[in-house]
Amino acid sequence: MSLRNITFAFTLACSALGAAVAADQPQFVTGGVGLEERGQMLASKPDYNLRMTFATRGTGEYRSDVQVEISDAKGHTNVNAHDAGPLMFVNLEPGRYRVTATAADGQVQRREVQVQPGRTKDLYFYWSEPATIVQ
Repeated sequence: MSLRNITFAFTLACSALGAAVAADQPQFVTGGVGLEERGQMLASKPDYNLRMTFATRGTGEYRSDVQVEISDAKGHTNVNAHDAGPLMFVNLEPGRYRVTATAADGQVQRREVQVQPGRTKDLYFYWSEPATIVQ
């Protein structure tokens, strides 16, 4: 097993353990930088009912600089993840949620999502490229 595989497995285990310890926060994983890690993330995709992808509009370049907050219908924060992406998979209880995704440059997107028993939901977030300052 390569160091990259061990690191990814450790990250997944820590995410699961963190979710189990913090019973109010659902289990989630994030990652997918590089082909090998992306393949490992995609292999775990069926285990999650909300799957998100973060990228740049136009180029399709993946982004891993995203702050993600998921709140339930009562406004309680269920997930708060820093530097998420380019893929993020979450297990949520059935219900309505608001997903707020903020790129490192401050661009914010919000989505309302209904999680239904036995079904999966895919969300895609595309941001404009950050403004370039020409001098």
